[in-house]
Amino acid sequence: MRADASGIPDRACYDTLRNLVSQRRSVRRFRSDCVPREIIGLVLDIARLSPSAANSQPWEFVVVEDEALRRDVARAAASLFSELRKRDQSFNWSISVQPFLTQAPVLIVVLGDRRMIEAYPSILRGGVLLRQSLAACIYGLQLAAESLGLASAWGTIQGGRPEAEIRQILGIPECFTVDHIVPVGYPDEEEVERAVALTPARERGVRRRPLADVVHWGTYDPDRIRSDDEASRFVWTDTVTRVLPYPAGRRDGPSGC
Repeated sequence: MRADASGIPDRACYDTLRNLVSQRRSVRRFRSDCVPREIIGLVLDIARLSPSAANSQPWEFVVVEDEALRRDVARAAASLFSELRKRDQSFNWSISVQPFLTQAPVLIVVLGDRRMIEAYPSILRGGVLLRQSLAACIYGLQLAAESLGLASAWGTIQGGRPEAEIRQILGIPECFTVDHIVPVGYPDEEEVERAVALTPARERGVRRRPLADVVHWGTYDPDRIRSDDEASRFVWTDTVTRVLPYPAGRRDGPSGC
């Protein structure tokens, strides 16, 4: 970062980045307008520059534009939802990305090359560093999309029948994980506003904990730790996945530190 004669940094780059990060939101409703490949290429160019464990760069991307293929991928990704709804009825499944993948004109399937695990320390070869690297890549992808006026979201698969089906549909070799699908397109703002099911995401998705609440200088300040009840209340009042009225006296969050 450049500084002026007084040594004060020029915050222009920082302010641009902060505005970009602040504006980015997960979008679950898209217009059907096509996105030029040149723009998708720009998005993926940023994604490939992301940091990765051991500089393993384990990512590759399958860009799905064909409507029939997108429909097949979306159907596979959403295939277990009816069963999952039965298992966890208090989860807000309405905000899930997978059922709406077909709306986006572009699906970016993010692959992880399992062979790159060899670059990691043997004690950490269970896949965690691979997935951490892919997460960094996807965040870079989403910020790049936002900078170009595109909306995105993050669909997670991670194993089971859906992954196997998507692998077959897209001809993906077995050496790659198929954990993540990122829909990309132009947001359908009107539909987002009309969708009652997205109200929690609209209202809560913009919230972030204040800086003063999450930073400890030097050592952790035990006087500022959230109580178990406060942590559980946050889950039920500020996250977009648990939206039922907060159960009085409920303490099913963290049991303490």
